Amino acid sequence: MSIATYLSRVDHTLRPLLGRLPSGMFTRLYSSTRPWFSKLASNDNLAPIEIPQNLRFQFKHLVFRSRLGNAAGMFKQAEGYERAYAQGAGFYLCGTTTSLKRAGNTKNGIHLPFVPYPKSHAASNWLGLPNDGHIITAKKISTFPRYPDFPIGASISMDPGMDIQQGVKGLLDGIHAYVDAGCDFLELNESCPNVPGHETDHSVLDESLLHRLDAISSIFKTSSIPVFVKFSNDTNPNLVSQLLTALMERGFSGVNFGNTSTQYEHYETFIHPHDKAHYKYFVNAFGGGLSGRLLRQNSELLIQQADAYCKRQSLQDFLIIATGGIETKHDFNQALEHGAHLAQWYTGYYEQFGIHGNAVYAAMYE
Repeated sequence: MSIATYLSRVDHTLRPLLGRLPSGMFTRLYSSTRPWFSKLASNDNLAPIEIPQNLRFQFKHLVFRSRLGNAAGMFKQAEGYERAYAQGAGFYLCGTTTSLKRAGNTKNGIHLPFVPYPKSHAASNWLGLPNDGHIITAKKISTFPRYPDFPIGASISMDPGMDIQQGVKGLLDGIHAYVDAGCDFLELNESCPNVPGHETDHSVLDESLLHRLDAISSIFKTSSIPVFVKFSNDTNPNLVSQLLTALMERGFSGVNFGNTSTQYEHYETFIHPHDKAHYKYFVNAFGGGLSGRLLRQNSELLIQQADAYCKRQSLQDFLIIATGGIETKHDFNQALEHGAHLAQWYTGYYEQFGIHGNAVYAAMYE
């Protein structure tokens, strides 16, 4: 058993007890230890597991050895590649990255604020896209060994607050860098709630979003690899058909629903009473995005709407990715039954890692 696995199992056992700490102390504890643990875990040296052939999935020229992989944000500096492969992930996704290096958010003396909600199987974060930048991250990926049917993707974003012309140029440079590095697909992040420039009304088709999609679509058509677009989990289901029409008209290859939620009042009802003080503290102090089990129902609804649209339009080569609330085999299978082709997990992954350690994917495939 690796040190990371041992510590994760201890944390999984003790976290409900630690949840009795004052909210500020509890948040500070997990905000400070989380980056350290992620770095420690990414260095685990594992023997690759065998993945059943029937789990393979093909999209255009890409073959995924399974339909489940990590969501953006898990490997912000392109770390953990070998470990993800050995654990049994179906693909690897780094980022989200921007053209300029970002240190991430700091407030109230807490860098990269994060807090788990042990009884609710959920978490909140206010990270602010910390990353090393497109170019540096792409250079790191260019050194990766390649494995059959294990596509590498990069989540990319325009720099928050940057002028549109300069931002598009930075994104163009990033796209070319990732293509040159050997990435197999890109995911355009239009959903991060923790930085300025990504706020939007999730009930209407935002004109600024369409302008960005127009600018970006003119870029990636020469990239030769699929580009998917990730939207918020808070997207109004009635808006899905308009969004997918906009993506199809501009040549994008798929959609991802979705990222974290900022519907604080709505989800407070579903937060376990033991976690509610921490939830209120974090929302009032940082805002941030909510992730975890609570988002599954809304994510499934968005996936169903996307699947219904694709069937009405008889679309064959448009990928639907489910993110949000994927934690158990049931969640994974439900996402696929509702129309998703691939699934990404983050908070649910760490919940299951606390139980199964590095056998986390093997347990999902049983």
